Amino acid sequence: MSKAKHIFVVIVLSLLGITMVINLNKIPGNTDQINFIYSHITNNAVLETGSLNFVTAILYDYRAYDSLGESTIIFGAVSGIVLLLSRKTLPVSSHGLSFIVKRTFGMLTPFIFLFSLYIISHGHLSPGGGFQGGVILGAISIIFSIVYGSEFDFKRYSPTTKTLLETGGALLFIGLGLAGIIFGGYFLENLRFLNTEIGSLLSAGSIPLINTVIGFKIGAGLAIIFYSMIQKTFKEEDKL
Repeated sequence: MSKAKHIFVVIVLSLLGITMVINLNKIPGNTDQINFIYSHITNNAVLETGSLNFVTAILYDYRAYDSLGESTIIFGAVSGIVLLLSRKTLPVSSHGLSFIVKRTFGMLTPFIFLFSLYIISHGHLSPGGGFQGGVILGAISIIFSIVYGSEFDFKRYSPTTKTLLETGGALLFIGLGLAGIIFGGYFLENLRFLNTEIGSLLSAGSIPLINTVIGFKIGAGLAIIFYSMIQKTFKEEDKL
């Protein structure tokens, strides 16, 4: 990089830093309003949402719009990476690691999968949720590629299947938002008529459903990103 480009980068970063500092100083410091929000959530979140996990209640009820925005960012990142790397092909990976490693991971996979489902389905009752459980789901596919070789993962969990899961999760999230308009009058309104006894698996209205679609969306999205970075062709002998 030339000296002129270095200077240009420094100037741009400096301007961005100054802009950020100025805007941060303009953030209102109304502690009364902050305390009001804090008190309202701590005193009413369980009754209003049915979720024992206040973080989940905030993410998928009080600020569900923000969570939809985060999901949209991930969707955009996946789409961008796929478009950038769609024409790139690399040789097929090796046949994976040793027999012992394959067998060990083969025995552990069902338990890892069940753990991810538990994290997703109990996100409104205990620490966890769709984002955390989805990362574990995505890790399963990534480890498959490492332990067994990318060809193994490609043949059993094709990029098309992962894309359908990722896109379907995003569409279902929006669908639940539209259902909020129909049944509650607001986009992403919590479907409280689905509430059962607080503390049960089916409590918290539409929050468990959002957790589920987010979990599969995040898991598939991370797997797509990883796979796009190690794209390959089949073995040469397979083409003969």
